[in-house]
Amino acid sequence: MKDIETYDDCLFLIEKFYEQLLVDERISHFFTTLPLVEHIPKVADFWAFILIDKPGYTGNMMQAHAKLHLKGKDFDQWLKLFHETIDKYFSGDKAKLAKERSTLIAWTMRAKI
Repeated sequence: MKDIETYDDCLFLIEKFYEQLLVDERISHFFTTLPLVEHIPKVADFWAFILIDKPGYTGNMMQAHAKLHLKGKDFDQWLKLFHETIDKYFSGDKAKLAKERSTLIAWTMRAKI
């Protein structure tokens, strides 16, 4: 397996992740009303900014997720699916960083929301 190296890798990761989110019994309902054609590239931009230093991400990720009203177990499931998706398609330093940062993001969201 390869590491996350390009924007296309980030986009692929997020597309595969959302495939899992949208069929998950616990949390799919939070995401089915999102305009995914717009949302997925925005999320990929966020992760490309975090993982490969790609400029151009604008937005307030915390504010956007606050509107979803996720609870503690929802964050746990989100994180589990994200890590499983990373592990299924990628390995290496950036993949490890994605799991570390997503864990920190989930913890921060849980504390603030």
